[in-house]
Amino acid sequence: MTNAVNDLADLTGKTCVLGLSYYNPAGEVLNQRMLAARVHSASDEGIVLRPLQDERDFTLPPELSCWFIAPKGSFTDSEDQTIDNPDFLVTWDVHRKKEDSDEGEHEWWEWVPCTVPPTVGT
Repeated sequence: MTNAVNDLADLTGKTCVLGLSYYNPAGEVLNQRMLAARVHSASDEGIVLRPLQDERDFTLPPELSCWFIAPKGSFTDSEDQTIDNPDFLVTWDVHRKKEDSDEGEHEWWEWVPCTVPPTVGT
């Protein structure tokens, strides 16, 4: 599996399966989610995904190192939405930077791109 994206503009209109792993400050997994989506737009402001399921748009950091050409096949996301032959597999680790925050206080998260190709079907 290779990373073949050189320009943000190359992503617009492409499909992907996005894998997100959320971690607490101690490094323990809080949640994992997969999302099938189409890239609505991509710029230095971020990569906007439009989920295939009827959800709000989802914005990722404008980082290309974690976008890998997907192998042929059908993938089912966390919402039981199936996508056939997506263009890309994308994975991010999202780390909470503070243990707890008061009601209404902003939570800080650090987005870390996974630059090793994801394994599929193993």
